[in-house]
Amino acid sequence: MLDVIVRSLRDADAVKAMLKTFYPDWEVRVYTLHGVRKYDEMVDEINSLVENDHFYILMLGRQDQGVALKLDKSLPPNIAVHIVPRSKIRNTRIEHLAYEFSIAKSKFRLAVNWSSRYNSFVFGLRQGVVLEDYEFNPAYDVFLGIGEGFRKILEKILRVNICNNPLLVRKFSGEHDIYCGVKKIAKLSIPDEGFKPSGKYFNREFDPGTNRIENLLKANNEILKMYEEISLSFLKKYSDWADTIIIPWSGGKDSTASLLLALKAFPRDKIKVLFSDTGTEFPWTIGYVEELADKLGIEIYRVYAGVDKGLLKEKLPMPTHDNRWCTARKIASITKGIARLSEGKTLIVTGDRDAESKRRSIRSPVRRVDSETMIVSPLKFWSAAHVQLYILWSGYRLNPLYEMGFYRIGCYICPALRSWELYIMTNDPLISTTLNKYELYRKFLKHRLKMKHHEAFIEDFSCDILSIYG
Repeated sequence: MLDVIVRSLRDADAVKAMLKTFYPDWEVRVYTLHGVRKYDEMVDEINSLVENDHFYILMLGRQDQGVALKLDKSLPPNIAVHIVPRSKIRNTRIEHLAYEFSIAKSKFRLAVNWSSRYNSFVFGLRQGVVLEDYEFNPAYDVFLGIGEGFRKILEKILRVNICNNPLLVRKFSGEHDIYCGVKKIAKLSIPDEGFKPSGKYFNREFDPGTNRIENLLKANNEILKMYEEISLSFLKKYSDWADTIIIPWSGGKDSTASLLLALKAFPRDKIKVLFSDTGTEFPWTIGYVEELADKLGIEIYRVYAGVDKGLLKEKLPMPTHDNRWCTARKIASITKGIARLSEGKTLIVTGDRDAESKRRSIRSPVRRVDSETMIVSPLKFWSAAHVQLYILWSGYRLNPLYEMGFYRIGCYICPALRSWELYIMTNDPLISTTLNKYELYRKFLKHRLKMKHHEAFIEDFSCDILSIYG
């Protein structure tokens, strides 16, 4: 799925040593340009190496900066050009080289340009105008505030009208930059504690009619085709090996995109879709899973995690970051479901993405559990925006909770719910009225209100299959 290209053999040795130390399980090939330095010669060497169904990182030292900048204007979007701030790759300390590699691979998911032709964002390298004050950082992610519900919530917080489907850049400590075109128009702060985010509008001019969904899909058509082709090529390598393909599906965007890819990559008779119901799922998620399963013509294998039972009958405490017994129950239910569904060699397809945490970013796209079981992550280098658009581009809607403003979806008593989600849950009349019918939701709100100091949000908190083997 991802390979590296460097200029010389000694540079290749340095990169291989770095990969062996920091990414030992990654199947990354390292190619060289046979020492050439001229632009035309480099282009010829690159063209002889690259294929359309792969991502490539071209890493060059500072002494090749001039030609690197020229290449960065002409190469296809499946090649990320990265200049290491040392004269030569081989002169870079191995720890620093690992950090530069993490920046380089983040470019595939953080690439955002502005298309004047379509009046919308394009999520690919070298596709238009670079955004103002934008940087590549391995900890960042980008997503679109899709839907009227998201826009209304954002407008309520910022106290100003904004564009359709704004771009949000998720940074550190709940800070987000908001774009409605090339210019940054606002900042959004989402504290882990409390019930209300805050924001600051910069009084920048923008066209309120920009970034419509139909234009986004047209502008990103070729990019989405490319990302799909790379992910499908990656998955199809395991088609003959696997007797059973299991997709743990939560109804969230990442597992939904992984499901759509798996349905294209593998024979239907090998695929089994697993859904774990905690007993505290949002009703919109249950409805979405059932509706989309019907459209896709797939059967859902359901397992029950019993989180509601633990709270109501066993009198367990409300889950917190320090006591995530709910996660253990969900993992146990999924593990049992996988064991029940597995026949022969089993491939588990997850929605694991680099942007979710540092720990996940160093996980290999392929993880071998044992001789009969492997986990693969076809969305490894996708952004949240790629995932959102891919589902829409494929002809399906997103989970309605995203349209109402949610960024992440779990259960309605999740300790990882931040002020953004809680603000929506308590301010959207439909959501609030619906959830208030549930006893556990009312208890959850009282629990959060009583907390004087909400625990620090743990970025890698997860209630999904990814936690089982990592």
